[in-house]
Amino acid sequence: MNVRMLKAKRVERNLRQKDLANALGITEKAMCHKECSEENKFKAAEMLTLVDELNLSFSEFDAIFLIMNLPNV
Repeated sequence: MNVRMLKAKRVERNLRQKDLANALGITEKAMCHKECSEENKFKAAEMLTLVDELNLSFSEFDAIFLIMNLPNV
């Protein structure tokens, strides 16, 4: 997960972690843990809520949540 881009989008939209935590129905501490984790800890429904709250495009969603490391063949 691209934690830098997620945080940048949140800041760009003038939202605090507390704001997103409230939208997701989780604590601010849980939001901080999820936002700061390199591994995607968000549930599918939470990612959809973040798309709405952050007004993410498909390419932004892809860049934040769907980083795939393909093996070298």
